[in-house]
Amino acid sequence: MSTGPDVPPIKEYKSAQYEFSDEHNKQFSALADAMQVVGGLMQLLGLAFVVLCGLSVTSAVQVGGGYGPPIGLGAAALLCLCIGFWTGGAAGSFRKIVETKNEDVWHLMNALGQLHNMYGLLRTIILGSLVLAVVALTLVAVTLAGK
Repeated sequence: MSTGPDVPPIKEYKSAQYEFSDEHNKQFSALADAMQVVGGLMQLLGLAFVVLCGLSVTSAVQVGGGYGPPIGLGAAALLCLCIGFWTGGAAGSFRKIVETKNEDVWHLMNALGQLHNMYGLLRTIILGSLVLAVVALTLVAVTLAGK
């Protein structure tokens, strides 16, 4: 008796792929450790910016204006959190290169894909931040010129 449609077996990643040497694994391990620390610190910095942004928004609401600083702190929080989480994810993939056998190329390509995604998003965030900075500078200049 059949319980459902025939489903092909899940493709295993194990193959005759290239396996890195012990020396290579030491380098990957050191890189993963450094990336994990940087990722964690960036996440903490991002959380600090979130708190500062919240306090700054509260202050701006009470005063009735001055929303520039909260916007800047929010952008900084977003940037730090993106860097932190994607760096941590890529670090995990680099760590798996060391810990697994016959999956090195797959984990390497996964880590590189995560880094590629991170830098693509960072490029977009940085360009957006630059546009916002130009708008903010223009608003400040117009305000100062009007006085």
